[in-house]
Amino acid sequence: MTSLVIRNAELLDCTGADPATGMDVAVSGPSISGIGRGAGSTPDQVIDGTGLTLMPGLTDAHVHMGLVSAAGGIGDLPWIDYVFTVRRIIENTLQEGFTTVRDAGGLDPHWARLVERGSVYGPRILPSGSVLSQTGGHGDLRPAHHLEHPRGSIPGLSATPEIVDGVDEVRRAAREQLRKGATQIKVFSSGGVLSPTDPFDSLQFSYEELRAAVEAAADWHTYVLAHCHTSDAIRRALSAGIRSIEHASILDEDAARRIVESDAFAVVTLAVKYDLLENPEVAGLTPSQLTKLQAVETEVGRSIEIMEETGVKVGSGSDIVGPLQDRRGRELANKARFMSPAESIATATTGNAELFHLQDRIGTVEVGKQADLILVEGRPLDEIEILADPDRIVGVIKGGRVHKDTQGRTSPA
Repeated sequence: MTSLVIRNAELLDCTGADPATGMDVAVSGPSISGIGRGAGSTPDQVIDGTGLTLMPGLTDAHVHMGLVSAAGGIGDLPWIDYVFTVRRIIENTLQEGFTTVRDAGGLDPHWARLVERGSVYGPRILPSGSVLSQTGGHGDLRPAHHLEHPRGSIPGLSATPEIVDGVDEVRRAAREQLRKGATQIKVFSSGGVLSPTDPFDSLQFSYEELRAAVEAAADWHTYVLAHCHTSDAIRRALSAGIRSIEHASILDEDAARRIVESDAFAVVTLAVKYDLLENPEVAGLTPSQLTKLQAVETEVGRSIEIMEETGVKVGSGSDIVGPLQDRRGRELANKARFMSPAESIATATTGNAELFHLQDRIGTVEVGKQADLILVEGRPLDEIEILADPDRIVGVIKGGRVHKDTQGRTSPA
């Protein structure tokens, strides 16, 4: 079992404690084995943390690593190009300091297995597989005058939406995703910005259909996440037992209180919204889609304020799509427009860890936790924008293994 020690770093452990200077963190195998000055007396490797902030690896609860077209689908790349694009996205995400991600649809679960066994170097991936959508829902990608769906899923490679209607079809499709290796189920419960035919404020899937997905997931000891922009969609999803509300862009106080009462989470996703508003032509937004996006943007700030006022547990997701998918850390800077830097960082550390049911393994720097750690050039609490700059994430450790060391600070003991 190999061991290493990070010496003399400023420790931001994300437990709520103030940063501590001159700290050593010892790692034995995949886990943190000691914290404090002088921890880890005879390691195999030493990392000089002088002048750097050591903190938990970041997490992202809403990625779409398999959606490589600018418009959010799998595109029409030759399949070999698709494979290399997805692999680069996965590897780049780890290099940016994200050590655990939850894929919210589009990535076949086999990619997570490739990472787990070391064939691809990337973050720990919690895959949802194919998203479940009703006919005409947010996942129905056909233009109104088309009958045929775009390219379908290829097991082991890609995971396009499953279009299902009725309780039996929803239950079967949920079980199929679990069979393929999904660690949770994703459904669309409201309209969306980029889908071609559904009204943004439409309600999607009946209570009974949503409940079928929840029951299928519960039978496998897992949960459902639901795309929900509006309060009415949130209320229906919560009534069916859905645990993770994605976006929650237009939120009223009643819906927020119901999230709290349900012990559910709201996963706020800002990066994709600001990206699309800044460059709508890149994604080919139609005037109708741009209008929907602008309506979301005008409400999202107040929605986050309501979450804070009512005590909603907030998770963090970037929701970015396309062939680049870089600088995921800008999601945290975007959140810091509406909350403190410490609160924003907490959404991507302790908040997501609890959402993933991994709070005993990740999210803080504590003895016994997984050694998922990053070294940052600067102080994120003073300058949260540095988490969006991959060049300032100078060290990445996942499960005790050094995956990035741009300044050559690792040496034999």
